[in-house]
Amino acid sequence: MQFFIFLTCLGCGILSGPVYDVLYIVRCALCGADVRAYTIKDRIFLIVCDVAYCAVFAAGFIFISVLFSFDDLRLYMLAGCALGALIYLKSFHIIVAFFVGKVYNKINQRRSLEDERGKAQ
Repeated sequence: MQFFIFLTCLGCGILSGPVYDVLYIVRCALCGADVRAYTIKDRIFLIVCDVAYCAVFAAGFIFISVLFSFDDLRLYMLAGCALGALIYLKSFHIIVAFFVGKVYNKINQRRSLEDERGKAQ
């Protein structure tokens, strides 16, 4: 039974990845991809996104625990969730971050061209 619980928690961690990616895309769209250029308002938004991610992750974990009637909270359950999230971040998130970076750079390139045209006129 413990192996099933561990695999379920691993899946819960992997499924938390898309939630992280949605918040990552929203953060990049609103604040930009360059962390060094963040203002105080951007940093507060980043903290709010992190807290929202943790809240959704915790709610999902509690839902799965109740759904499958897990008796107690064990360390291997938390390790399974953390390992699942790490697996997701080291695999699929890299692909998402690459494409978000490409789109962000393309948008900035267009803005730069429009600014140069506006200054030339």
